[in-house]
Amino acid sequence: MRIVVPIKKQEELQSQVCLIDEAQGFAFVELGEGMSVENLQFQENFENEFFDYIVVCDKNEELEEVFDLGARALLARPGMNLEEIVEALMFRELDEIL
Repeated sequence: MRIVVPIKKQEELQSQVCLIDEAQGFAFVELGEGMSVENLQFQENFENEFFDYIVVCDKNEELEEVFDLGARALLARPGMNLEEIVEALMFRELDEIL
């Protein structure tokens, strides 16, 4: 599974989720068996990228472009870092935004 998370600044797994409009970049996290992090990359945007989910911290985010790419959206608590998001995914604690 591949997720993308808008982040304030690049701090590896300590990078925190933020609003898309405030993002300094996007973390692309490749998750493998047992939700282990297999790959972590940072990019300036998510255009022309393939991913399964975007994880945002506000259910009112403009996600039309994400849905057009065929991805789905999950809601995290504001300030969660990538490590906490992966753990929440493991226990299915993030709600889907429809």
